[in-house]
Amino acid sequence: MLFRLTGEDWGIILHQLGRIFRLLSLVFLLPLIPALLYGEPDTIPPFLLTSGLTLLLGNLLSRCEAGEAMELKHALCLVALAWLSASLLASLPLWLGGACSSLLDSCFESLSGFTGTGLSLVTDPDHLARSIHFHRHLLQFLGDGVGIVVVSLAVLGRTEVSSVLAFRGEAREEGIRPSVVRTTRLIFGMAFTFFLIGAVMFTLAGIYEGVDPGTAFFDGVCHSFTAYATGGFSTRSQNLLYYHGVIYEIAAMVMMVIGALNFNLHYALLTGRRGELLRNTEVRVFFLTTLLFGALAVLSLRGIYPSAEALFRRGIFQLLSAQTTTGFSTVPSLHLSLLWPLHLLFLLSLAMLVGGCANSTSGGIKSLRVGILLKSLLLELRRPFLPRTAVVGEKFHHLRDSPLTPSVVRGAALVATSYLLLFAAGSLLTMAYGYGAERAMFETSSALCNVGLSCGITSPSMPAGLKVAYMLLMWMGRLEVIAVLVFLIALFLGPQRRME
Repeated sequence: MLFRLTGEDWGIILHQLGRIFRLLSLVFLLPLIPALLYGEPDTIPPFLLTSGLTLLLGNLLSRCEAGEAMELKHALCLVALAWLSASLLASLPLWLGGACSSLLDSCFESLSGFTGTGLSLVTDPDHLARSIHFHRHLLQFLGDGVGIVVVSLAVLGRTEVSSVLAFRGEAREEGIRPSVVRTTRLIFGMAFTFFLIGAVMFTLAGIYEGVDPGTAFFDGVCHSFTAYATGGFSTRSQNLLYYHGVIYEIAAMVMMVIGALNFNLHYALLTGRRGELLRNTEVRVFFLTTLLFGALAVLSLRGIYPSAEALFRRGIFQLLSAQTTTGFSTVPSLHLSLLWPLHLLFLLSLAMLVGGCANSTSGGIKSLRVGILLKSLLLELRRPFLPRTAVVGEKFHHLRDSPLTPSVVRGAALVATSYLLLFAAGSLLTMAYGYGAERAMFETSSALCNVGLSCGITSPSMPAGLKVAYMLLMWMGRLEVIAVLVFLIALFLGPQRRME
């Protein structure tokens, strides 16, 4: 059967998963640094246990036979399985460390972190151990498109799966670029540089707002992890509202935009191609939609926030957080559901669905696909008014001029349709649990597009079935649906015996 994988295929996948687990076992030891620095001996055993278990599983899986070269089917199944299994393993310190009230909540929190979503079920983040906080925020930096580049190179080397892991969307739409593996080292270097810049900005902003230097430094490191990863986890229950400082919020906005831009665009700008910022179709769509949504948000909130500063710090910030799929918030979730107009929740849901740029740490359908679909629509609207003999062609600029071929449009439409179908299904399911339509659409968009903003639905007391549903949405949204569907179909059909 077409979608069946043989036992040898699964051996290849599990062998490579074991190699990833070996590296993850070292990553799970990193929170021991803040545990020792801040005198938190109670959190040391959970991290040692998680690291040891991950290493044991890695060694066992690495023994699976992997004689054949990896193919795209192996890569897609591996990336889906890696994100899910790594998240489940990373939930153990959260559960054993008392961050969440149940194992299911810990799995939700871990998957939310590893997918860069930011929806949280931590019971008391203001009094949580700093090593646990470090673990949560590191998960977002690791899993949301930055650390996975290092995993793909350090563990898998020059294989097709390394390219799929490093450039999820592009690997499926444009084929594996020959330069991908060579440039990922530079990409991680840029990401680490941006992280350091963000940590300095957040630390200085925190000190300026009156936070003691030690706390400002730790919070700055954690928020820089999640800002660049467009993740949205925070060390505070009030999120960034805790600081009540415009400087802190501006630093967050800068980092959110940087994280939402294409890795390749960063490289183009650093190599002197400044004009790419204005010519790029994706960047144009991203900033135009941000301006449009922002203007509509300001118009809707003028009666609630009368001053320009309040409109900027509440309305524009939330809109940019939604569009970049970061999830940082300067407004309590109850304000979103009770004080803000209901149509504005729908507007934010739309901004989350559009999302940031392809090959970035942001989620959503992506601005590039939206731009391709808009260009295709305009082309079809022009076609009836042209002479029959006219040859109609269209192109878009994304690092280079590319023709708008039917296959490109079909690929963009496929992913967009998948997101919209999951959005509809998740919204209907949430409504079935008794929530209003606007709130259901908002929370579903936040989970599916890996945002993290909440209007109050996501909480430890939410129904268990809804927690599981949102976990599936976060997983599928992070991997842009196709990889998860391929994995689930192959898993459901089971291994196929190879015919001699």
